[in-house]
Amino acid sequence: MRDADSKSPNAPTHVIVGDGITALAFFEACLDRDIGAVTVIGRNATALGRGAAYAKGAAGKPWRYAYLLNSPADDIDPQFAAWLSQRWRHVCAVMAGRAPDWLRAAAPLVDQGDIYGVNAPREFYGDFMEETAEAIRTALVARGVRVTFLDDTAQALDIGPEGVVLRTAAGRALRADGIDIAPGGPSTLRIEGDDTAFSAPSVFGHEDRIAEHIRRGAEIFCIGGNAAMLDVLRLCQSLIPETALRFVACAPDGAVPAALVPRLPRKMTEPTLTPGHTTAETFLAEIRREIDRAEARGEAMREIRAGFRAHFLDHPLKTYLTDLGEARKVPGALRFWLRGGTRDTIFDLHRLIRTGTARMMTGKVRAVLSHDDGAEVILEDAAGRESRYKTGFVVNCAGAGPGSSFDPLTQDLIEKGFLERRGRGTALAVGAGLSVGGPRIRYLSPAVAEIGGDVMAMPLYDAHMLRQAVARATPTLPVLQTRAAAPPSNVRLL
Repeated sequence: MRDADSKSPNAPTHVIVGDGITALAFFEACLDRDIGAVTVIGRNATALGRGAAYAKGAAGKPWRYAYLLNSPADDIDPQFAAWLSQRWRHVCAVMAGRAPDWLRAAAPLVDQGDIYGVNAPREFYGDFMEETAEAIRTALVARGVRVTFLDDTAQALDIGPEGVVLRTAAGRALRADGIDIAPGGPSTLRIEGDDTAFSAPSVFGHEDRIAEHIRRGAEIFCIGGNAAMLDVLRLCQSLIPETALRFVACAPDGAVPAALVPRLPRKMTEPTLTPGHTTAETFLAEIRREIDRAEARGEAMREIRAGFRAHFLDHPLKTYLTDLGEARKVPGALRFWLRGGTRDTIFDLHRLIRTGTARMMTGKVRAVLSHDDGAEVILEDAAGRESRYKTGFVVNCAGAGPGSSFDPLTQDLIEKGFLERRGRGTALAVGAGLSVGGPRIRYLSPAVAEIGGDVMAMPLYDAHMLRQAVARATPTLPVLQTRAAAPPSNVRLL
């Protein structure tokens, strides 16, 4: 990607902060702006759309292409599903002979003509997003807009009479008439002792060190039962035979998330909810009844989750529950009830649990101790009783929580009062149209829990939800479809 000449030196300038899917959505919105220049600044802005989640893996590493999207391809983006099916022969060539055997796991869906339903390797989605960014750049350049990509980190922002000034780690001071900020989510909740010779604070960026212990046959212990835990399992499977694998995951409820399994024809749950609730308790009870009824009808978690997601996009939470304090109690329960994850890896985990190769433990990890020959985990059960468990190597997959940190620019916005933090956790609130600090600045990240006084019923830890939020904040953009189109009949390309 390269710079291009501006159509006018006096035309408005715009800056986008971020390098992931939300930054790309803001970049697309520039097609409907009257601007002369746009600068995208992020850690990996020259590969806009990938962010940390969909980054290109290092060549030659066994775990490259091992990490999968949490949802079926067309749940993420029907356009990506079409892109994937059009390149299916290339995908097969890349994935042939890799461990774990993704092609074998995908075969039942492919044999049904449902390439749209596979859990694709995340790097392929990054390829799609990067191609999308280049197409948008080309369209902007054709209109005479100067486009610049800077690999740098935004650290602070000031508003003055001449516009917005963004300051970066490299010492730049970028002036703009408007700015869209799209950082990633908050950091993983740190656990005492999670970064020692026998522990890592995250799987991402620590694969080489973790791999040494996997190859030596150490038991791998994951703190948390979420998507990152499933990634650690994929990392293990890419390195050693399953017969040599020893894997433990510990979560407060000790449960494995439901697998998001696509079925043909596609359908979604259609909740029937009533307005006029005065408490979260009664509203959540109604939601629980709707989920139970859907399950009794034989509807799968993918269908239930997609249905509630679409419903709350069209019917905001305030439709049913007007008290803001009560509304804030809803998303946590919904997120727990509608948990779901990668079909392939969850099926593998259940199979490995049945054979005794893997197991789930119940409890909260309070600390990790490092010894000469491994690690020891300090656990607490629901009654507050403490116990200890010796293991080989610990990986923190806990996700965000109280005490998690934000990126420098988000922290700067909070300290200056531009961005509101809700309570002691990581929830953030922005104004109508995603505005913060005035109409010239917009902010969106997975941590945003309230927009314009509306509580988001479904958390924004979802690519589809983030892109929807940008589309709805940009009236000239078409709102993305909430109901995935059925796979065409000709997608079987093997």
